[in-house]
Amino acid sequence: MKFSSCIILLFFAFSGVGFAHDANKAFFNIQQKDNLVEVRAEFPWSIRNALLEAYPELEHSKSKADFDTAFFDYVKTNFELRNDDSILKLIAVEEVTHNEHAHANAFIFLFEGNAFDTVKNAVMFNVYKDQENYHDILVSKEHLKFITSPDSPVAVLQPISERNGGNRVITGLIVVAFCVFGVFHWSQRKKL
Repeated sequence: MKFSSCIILLFFAFSGVGFAHDANKAFFNIQQKDNLVEVRAEFPWSIRNALLEAYPELEHSKSKADFDTAFFDYVKTNFELRNDDSILKLIAVEEVTHNEHAHANAFIFLFEGNAFDTVKNAVMFNVYKDQENYHDILVSKEHLKFITSPDSPVAVLQPISERNGGNRVITGLIVVAFCVFGVFHWSQRKKL
């Protein structure tokens, strides 16, 4: 009886340790830094499955360099930042230590450029048909959030100038009103 009680206690004690985040969800924080765009990506353990699906020859490779090269190519193919019709150049993919979850993988993608208006993110779509990629973009102290999925892998961002266009219109109307008022006031004084 004691032995079975110990097993049950051990099961409950460690039951939460073995479960990972959803295998079909990844998270991306995107931020402009000087002349680079930095993407902090957090993947579940299943990113390895996506990489092996895309590059089956890695199954028998023991070289970390092979995996690094394949992952760079995988990111370059499946994650794009575009500015109008040009694609920002991916210049680095770096693994970073991730203290929150032992079953997650964290990376930084660095793109050359200082502006983008479209995000294409099809990472892990080759493994999960219900994959969801969550994005948080920091632009001028404003967070833009959206999700890409196999049904909708591309997100077109509204340019900041258009988002703030309402302020410019109001400012323009105020300036025009002051000009009209000034001309009216000047013409009234001239009649006296």
